[in-house]
Order: sequence, then structure tokens, then C-alpha cells
Amino acid sequence: MNCNYCEFRCDLSHTPGGVCGSYVIRDGEVSEKEPFFWLPPYTSDMESMPFFHAMPGEYVLLTGTVGCNAGCDYCINAHVAIKREPAEALQRITPDEMIKHARNCDARAIVFAINEVAVFLPSALAVARTARANGFKVGCLTNGFLTEEAATQLTEHMDYICVGLKSIRDEFYKNRLRLPSAAPVLRNIRVFCEGAHVEIVTPIDEDISYDELRETADYIYGVNPDIPWHLFQMFKARKAAGDHSRGFEETFAFVKETRERLPYTYFANFPGSRWVDTICPRCGRRVIRRVSIGACGSKYLSSDLTADGLCPGCGQAIPMIRQEKTMPA
Repeated sequence: MNCNYCEFRCDLSHTPGGVCGSYVIRDGEVSEKEPFFWLPPYTSDMESMPFFHAMPGEYVLLTGTVGCNAGCDYCINAHVAIKREPAEALQRITPDEMIKHARNCDARAIVFAINEVAVFLPSALAVARTARANGFKVGCLTNGFLTEEAATQLTEHMDYICVGLKSIRDEFYKNRLRLPSAAPVLRNIRVFCEGAHVEIVTPIDEDISYDELRETADYIYGVNPDIPWHLFQMFKARKAAGDHSRGFEETFAFVKETRERLPYTYFANFPGSRWVDTICPRCGRRVIRRVSIGACGSKYLSSDLTADGLCPGCGQAIPMIRQEKTMPA
């Protein structure tokens, strides 16, 4: 029997656990080994994911499990996603209990992060259904290497999805991620956009081809030019500081060029980036201010948007998911 959650479609009768190690055949069906077992939930701000156009400035409850269907050679959560080292920290939390955690933390949403959502999809969807019924927004981070059926399910239950589009070329996926192709990810981004708010993250390192990045920009433009695109600089520790600054300047020029077509292109992952604010594409006004604090994402500072999400200078609509001011008790 084959698993239908990610594009590997593992035959679980011959590969116990599958590539991700998370699914088994139980009572004639594909099931999670340990449904509703989570790493301890904690709160963070939305921009740290990063989500820049979803509920700016709001605090959310983050949770996840262990395991992944990819093997990225630069993964910052490899001990969780690949080595599954903190498995002993997993605790059973039902959907109703997860909602209680969110309320106790004054969180306004629940986000599945830390590891790949495809490896605990049934549990994530169950929590999402309960969360939405209780007035919470729900989001997730994913590498996008799901089956189209699973991607459709995710789209139906998530308000926002952050996709790690590592490259647009199969060679990169094979050599750096241990995934056979970027094609399922590109397909699923279009699926996600049919029903959810989508943001995209692309890590770039010193060996990056700017031609390749331009191909990625062309792809995003063809899907929706308003998709927020986050570029994360990944540096090798052995490189000197002078080499870093040269890399920065090159990427600065690329981001400036790209914003002409994709106005919500951001560049961070290092302190002090000036490319994390949201700028009105019509009049150039700075409508949301953030500060880059290094690592993933940034921190929200302030917003000049009107209550309707418009630029106060020219009336341009800025695509943004907003949360209702009141939530059910």
C-alpha cells in the first residue's frame, strides 16, 4: 500500500515508515505512527516565520513534530527534521487542548512549523478544523513536495502557506535536497494559491546563479506578482567578511531590480537589512516597517495602512490577511 501524502508515494508494505519515517499501515489504511504527538508549542510573532502579509504584528502559537521527506544539506532544524533527535520531547496534545494552549498564550493563530507538515498531515488538518471552528487563523510552512491530492487538502484547511521554493531547477533539488525534482513544488504553489494566501522563501548562497533566481522570479510573476518572496542569504562560515559584503551588494541590486516586477520581494536573514519593509508599489510610501534581527524573518514595528488595507498616500490596496479584532471565548 502506497502513502499518498508526498510525491515519494512510498510503498509502506516494503518500506516501513516510508522516507519520512512517520506513516504505517494500520487496519488496512495509511496512518500516522503517532497522531497528535507534538513538540511543546510556543509563541512567536508572525513575521518570524516569515509571514509578512498575514496578520502583521500578531502573536501565534507554533508547533510541529519530527521528521521530514527531504534532506536539505543546509537545514537549520536538521536535528528535528532529519535526525529526529528530540522525539522523546513529543507530547500528546488533542486539537481541543491545542486550542486551549493558543488561548492561554493570547495567540491569534496556529502555525505548523519546525518540520515538514506533510509528515503529520492528518493531525495538522484535524487541529486546523478545530482551530478555524474556534475563530483562529491557521497556517503552515512546507517544502511543497506533496502529492497534488495532499496539496489540495492543505489548501482547503490553511489560511496561509509559506512555501520553501529552494530552486527552480531539478539539479539543485537532487544535489542539495535529496528530492528528485522541483516540478511538484512548482505545481503545488499554483494549487495553494487557489485557496490560501501564499508566501515563498528561497535561500541563496554564494554559489547562486542570478540567472536561476531570475527564472524563479519569472515563475512567481506568472503565478501572481503580488506573492511575497523572501530571499534568505546563506553564508559559508569559512568566507571572510569582505566577501560577505560583496555578496550583499550583488543581492541588493537583484532585489531592487526584482521589485519592479514583484513588489513584495524581501531580503533578510541578517541583522540590519533595509529590505524588510513593505513599500507601496504605486507611490513608494513605506506602509509597514520591520527590523531584521537575523535568523529567519524579522520583527514588526508599525503599519501606516488604513483599516481597509490601503496605502494612505495613494489608496493602493496592499494584499494582506488581517485578523478580526474579537475572537470567540
